[in-house]
Amino acid sequence: MRLVAVSIVNNEADIIEAFVRHTLAWVDHHLIFDHDSTDGTREILGALRAEGLPITLFTDNAPGNLQQARSNHLTRLAVQNHAADWVLPLDADEILAGPSRAALEENLATIAGLNHPASLLLLNYYPTHEDDAAIINPVSRLRFCQSSPPRTKKIMIPRRLALEPEISAGKGSHVLYRGQEPLPDHPLANDFLLCHLALRSPQHQVLRVVLRELQKLREGKTLAGLDVHYRLGFQLLAENPGLFFATVNSPETALRLQPIAYRGTPLRLNLDSTGWYRVAQALLPFVEKMAVSHGQLLDGGSAPIRSTHEIHSAIRELTPAETPPPIRSVTQDNFSGFSARSGWGHAEGPVPEAFLPPFHWGFAPTTQLIIESAGPRQAHFIAEGLTYSENQTVRVELNGVTLLEQSFPRTNQKERLSVPLPLLAGENHLALHYTQCLVTGFDPRKLAVIFLSLRILDSMAP
Repeated sequence: MRLVAVSIVNNEADIIEAFVRHTLAWVDHHLIFDHDSTDGTREILGALRAEGLPITLFTDNAPGNLQQARSNHLTRLAVQNHAADWVLPLDADEILAGPSRAALEENLATIAGLNHPASLLLLNYYPTHEDDAAIINPVSRLRFCQSSPPRTKKIMIPRRLALEPEISAGKGSHVLYRGQEPLPDHPLANDFLLCHLALRSPQHQVLRVVLRELQKLREGKTLAGLDVHYRLGFQLLAENPGLFFATVNSPETALRLQPIAYRGTPLRLNLDSTGWYRVAQALLPFVEKMAVSHGQLLDGGSAPIRSTHEIHSAIRELTPAETPPPIRSVTQDNFSGFSARSGWGHAEGPVPEAFLPPFHWGFAPTTQLIIESAGPRQAHFIAEGLTYSENQTVRVELNGVTLLEQSFPRTNQKERLSVPLPLLAGENHLALHYTQCLVTGFDPRKLAVIFLSLRILDSMAP
């Protein structure tokens, strides 16, 4: 049985050598498309090819995010040019684990006659304080994985399906389609997994978040569609780097120790590719391109230059509403000054893959909070939250009077809610009404807003 892997990679210098060497212990050939890497990934791939490893390298000049179209093209090449019986679409952070190649072929042979794709589960691994930083190979360094059962799967494509013109894999190669119809898949034995090493180091986290967010902004449709993960991480890194880095390492007590058996040959290329220099090497060319492009737009006259008179007439004084209290790091009192009556979730997090520090959910349709006051006083409601529901609006109501309506123009973007509270003596009722919510098969709760903080402060408090 002939197995061929296909991969689309971009700026993966810290893992690419280990990924290629390990994958070639399972497959006969590896087709790899490099999408404009600037951190040394392409040079490492060239050295691996020069070493004589059975890999074929590709690229193109298209600027768009065409990952799945490129992957489907490589899948066709795998069967047409490399006689693949099965094609394995793999990202550079997905490490195949299982008993042996012989056992893998035996599993696939039982499925081949069904004319279905095979599937295997994706098990997330996380960096922890227990990791040995001296181990360069992330496959060996990261030893702790999620304790909950994995839910995400990846497909493997049999030759017959790969040759059908109307067959294509969906984004991320999680589902195979015939036209618009998803095809059923057949799971491999449970002892076969893809170990997902998306979160590998603080340096990789910074690079991943900043590049993905800048790419999103460059596309010109900032608010279109559901953003995944990166916006909040970008905001935390820009506003509160300490809080961002606090979400990088997971507590070992929340994970399961399950080391990965690395099957590749020893690493020998670019062994210093895990440091901070890689961040600059990958980011600066991208930022330079964006700056040059913006400068060309200005040179072309698309943005008029203001006169000195126009600038002076536009200068104004900042109002108190535009200078709210400083943002503080997450502390024990980030949820304080109130008691919850309904529509308020228990403390959760942190969630490293989403860059979430400890948080509470607000559930639709309404979160009801109680604020006790010894007498009439002026207080202030300050909260930071984000939503995964498009067109979300939160209405803040105190004792039946609406004080604030806050829209969330972009999913996964942290917004700050701030409004004075004229409290009465005794029990005050604070209601947060939501216009949207999210209910999934994994979580039946009516998820409206994630609150990273919610505090009721005296008006003079810092």
